Amino acid sequence: MKKKILTMLAGTMLATSVSFAAPITDLQQGQTSIGYNHYNLSHDMDDDSFYLESAVSNKFILGAERNSYDGFHSTDIYAQYKLDPNIRLIVGNRDYSFDGSKMFYGIGGVANLAPKLDGYAGVTTSSVFTEWQTGLNYKLDNQLALHLGYKSTNYDDGPTDDGIGFGASYKF
Repeated sequence: MKKKILTMLAGTMLATSVSFAAPITDLQQGQTSIGYNHYNLSHDMDDDSFYLESAVSNKFILGAERNSYDGFHSTDIYAQYKLDPNIRLIVGNRDYSFDGSKMFYGIGGVANLAPKLDGYAGVTTSSVFTEWQTGLNYKLDNQLALHLGYKSTNYDDGPTDDGIGFGASYKF
């Protein structure tokens, strides 16, 4: 039953085209995480994002994220492949509300720093941007976590948008 619901959710996300600012978290097969992040970026711009990720196997995590900036938005559909429990290869598609879509790829990692604290870092790139992120996930319990992070997106033909953000996620 859980697999059917998960498949329906993933299919709905893909069909509705629900950015890679989601923190890198440790999901095990069958687990799903839903979350929210807010980044205060340079150039007086805010980024509010909602994301949904699900571990569809021991090695694959599928995700979707919607970033809303001041005046426009982007939508990412992506997959993470676990090379080992701490390192992920990332591939996806970012759809911009103003300029079509771009494929991206990258690498990310997560490491346990203390009993309830994980650190993460990742980089993704496409033909028009390179995005870095790093941060901390603090687990309040087995399901709820708080995030504090930094991200920087450098556009090839434009400015760099970077800033500090915070968020929360719920794992089920």
